[in-house]
Amino acid sequence: MTQQSGRGYKPHERNGMAEQAADRTRELAEEALDRADEFLKPVGLSIKERPMTVLAVVGGFAFAAGAFWMFKTSRQQSRYEEVLATLSDLPRRAGWR
Repeated sequence: MTQQSGRGYKPHERNGMAEQAADRTRELAEEALDRADEFLKPVGLSIKERPMTVLAVVGGFAFAAGAFWMFKTSRQQSRYEEVLATLSDLPRRAGWR
């Protein structure tokens, strides 16, 4: 068997860099949660105060997204149909029919 040197990674021992990284990560996570709370608090208040307005806005976004999706899908479908028509017309153009 081979023996490893004493400088290898030992999970039960932590060095100063790992502690600093863990502390910094904890600080950033707490800051992100605080910012999210600040952002979502007014949204929650507006939902409680004006639920019909919020539903209308969400419905408008949903309608716009659906219209955009249908427009995009219909354009792709018409190109597909155009290619099919061209392929079905090739034998006639070549004089095979």
